[in-house]
Amino acid sequence: MTKYAIHAGTYGVLGIGQSNVALPVSALREVADLPHRLTPAPMAPVWSLGAFMLREEMIPVIDLARLLRLDDSTGARSEGDRVAVVQWRSGVFGLRVDDIYSITSVADDHLQPLENNPTGVNLTPAAFNFHQGDEERLVYVLDLDALFALEGVTRSTNATESHALETPQEMASSDGRPRERHRALMIECLGVTLSLPSTMVREIQPLERLDPPVIEVEGFMGTAPLRDSDMPVFCPLILARLDRKCTARVGLMVIVTVRGQLMALAATRVLRMVDYDQAEIMPLADNHACADATVAGMMTHPELGESLLLDGERFATDQDFLTIAAMYAGKQDEDNTQGEIYRRFAFVHYDAFGQYVTPLEQLDEVIAMPENFTPSTNPREGWEGTLFHRDDAVSLIDLRRLLKTPHDTPATDVLIVACGDYRVGFMIDNARHIEYLDAPANSLIIRWRGEQESGTPPIEQCKRLIVVGTGANKKILSVLCLETLAALLVDVNTPYHCAMIDAASSVPSV
Repeated sequence: MTKYAIHAGTYGVLGIGQSNVALPVSALREVADLPHRLTPAPMAPVWSLGAFMLREEMIPVIDLARLLRLDDSTGARSEGDRVAVVQWRSGVFGLRVDDIYSITSVADDHLQPLENNPTGVNLTPAAFNFHQGDEERLVYVLDLDALFALEGVTRSTNATESHALETPQEMASSDGRPRERHRALMIECLGVTLSLPSTMVREIQPLERLDPPVIEVEGFMGTAPLRDSDMPVFCPLILARLDRKCTARVGLMVIVTVRGQLMALAATRVLRMVDYDQAEIMPLADNHACADATVAGMMTHPELGESLLLDGERFATDQDFLTIAAMYAGKQDEDNTQGEIYRRFAFVHYDAFGQYVTPLEQLDEVIAMPENFTPSTNPREGWEGTLFHRDDAVSLIDLRRLLKTPHDTPATDVLIVACGDYRVGFMIDNARHIEYLDAPANSLIIRWRGEQESGTPPIEQCKRLIVVGTGANKKILSVLCLETLAALLVDVNTPYHCAMIDAASSVPSV
C-alpha cells in the first residue's frame, strides 16, 4: 500500500460502468452534472477530460473508467454524465462517474487488501463487499495519493491557500453585482500618465519623423508618414484639456479613432494594456487641477500607479481637431482608390528564446504572464497548467519548450488563442511589436507549410514560410500558426484552419 492508509470509515460508493469504486466520504464534496463543454488539457492522456467552472472554481476532471482501463473509448463524453467533486490535500478535482450509489460504513475486518491489483494500475489497494438490496458487489477503494502520483493528473488549488482565482466576493462590487471589467492602454506624455480606453486604440507605431503642420491649430503637431500616407499627430494633453501648449518630441504615436476619425496621439512611452473596474474610478473634485479636463477620473494600478482615464465620448470635442483628421483621412481614401485593391496584413513579433512571428488575426489577446494559475502537477512537454481569465479557462503552454529552447528565464507575456470552444495561452519571453504591411490583397503566397508527414510533432506542422507584397516592398516571413498549433495540441488528428494565412491567399503553395 501507499502512504494513504486504507482503514475503517465511511465511504461513498461510485458506479463506473460495470464496476464500483469507493472514496472516503470526507473527501467527497458534492456531485454535479458534467458539462458537455470542457476546456481540454493539451497533450493530456485520454482519461484527462479537461476542466470546467463550478461557482467560479476550476475543476479538472478525470475519467475513472478510462484511467482504470474499464473503458477503451476516446473523445468527448455524452451529456448526462455525473462528476464527483473531490477535495483532497488542499486540492479540488472531479471524477467522472456513471452513478452515486450509497454511503456506507466499513469495518477494518471487512477491508480486503489487494496484492495483485486486477485493474493493472496501483490505484486500488483494497476492496470490500457492498450489499445493495439482494445484490452483493465488490467495491474497490481508490488510493488518492497514488492517483496524484500519475503523470498528467492535475487538481485545482484550494481557494483558502491560493489566490489563483478571485472569490465571488472579490468579483462583485460593493452592491453585490458582478464587476464590469474594462481595458485601457496606459501611456506617458511629458511626465503625465494617461489611460486610453481600449475601444479607441487601433495600433502603436514609432514616431521617427514629424513634418510641421500646414495649419496652425492648437495641439496639432504635424504629420507623420505611416504606410505611404500622412497621419495627423496631436498632443493628447491639449486634446484632453490638460495643457495649453505641447513640447512633446518624437518617440511613439498611438493611432486612435475619435468620433469615427483616425488620428495619432504623441506619447513619450507606452506602459501597458491593463484591466480596470469602472466602479473603482475616482472622479475628480471640482477644485482639482484637472477638473476641466475631458477625463473620466483617476485610475490606480497596483504596479503602475495613478493615471488619468480619458473619457472617450468627451475627448477631442473641438471641431478643428476632427476637421483636420477628416481632411487627411479623405486624402488617404483618394490615394487608395487608384490602382489595385490593398489590404492590411498584421503580424505580431515576439521572443521565445528566439524571434518568431504570428498573424495578429490568430491571437485573441496578449496578456502579462499571471503570477497565479492552477499548475499542472506533472507538466508534459510544456503544459504548465490552467488559468481562469475573463470567465473562461485557458490552458497554459510554454511555447519555448515546444520549440526545444527551454530556459530558466520566467515568461513575461502570454499569447491567447481562441480555438473553437476552448482557449490556449502560449507563454513567451516578450511580445515585441506589431508589424503592419499594406500590400495588394492577392500578394500573399505560401512557400512552405511545414512538415506534414504522419507523426510529425504539432510544432513542426504549424510552421509556414510566406511572401507578402510586391516589388521593393516584398517581404518574406517565417511564421508560426498558433491557431493550428492550439488545435493540434488538443487533438493531433483534428482538421485545422490558419486564419489569414489560409484564407487570404488563393494562390497554391509552391
